[in-house]
Amino acid sequence: MKANNDQLAYVLINPYTIYKSRTSGVISRLFTRTALDLVAARMFAPSRELVEEYAEIVVSPKDPQDRKIQDLIRQYILDNYSPDPKTGQRRRVMMLVFRGEDAVRKVRQHAVGSFDLSKGTSGETIRDTYGDYIVGPDGVVKYFEPAVLVAPTP
Repeated sequence: MKANNDQLAYVLINPYTIYKSRTSGVISRLFTRTALDLVAARMFAPSRELVEEYAEIVVSPKDPQDRKIQDLIRQYILDNYSPDPKTGQRRRVMMLVFRGEDAVRKVRQHAVGSFDLSKGTSGETIRDTYGDYIVGPDGVVKYFEPAVLVAPTP
C-alpha cells in the first residue's frame, strides 16, 4: 500500500563519476542512506538539445540551494553533459529513480548532501566523498565537480 507522501526522486550520476568508476559507491550510498525503492535505472547519452533544456530548469527560486551553486551546476551541465566539442561523442549519464516516503528530501539531504564550506566535510554524503568545490584565496571557484545531480523539490 502506497503512503500519501510517496514521492519519486531522481539522481543523475555525472559522466566524470562514471568515468572514474565511482558508480557502485554512489549507488551503495543511495541505498544505505535512504532506504528507498529503486524503480528505474537507465544509462543514456543526452543530445545537446536535451542538455540545454535541462540546464535551463536547474536554476530555480524553489531550490533551497544557494544561487551561486545553482549557477555552477547549470554551467557544469552545459560543459560536461553536452557532446564532446572535439569529437561530437555524447557523454554517458546514469539516471536512477527512487520511490518512497519523502524521497526527494532523503535523497538530497541524507545521501547526496550539499556544498557548504562553512560546515566542512564529514565523508558521509556522496558529495562529501566524491564531489569537489575548490575555491581559491580570491574567492573564485577553481574546480567544481558535484558527482551527481538531483531534483531540488518534489
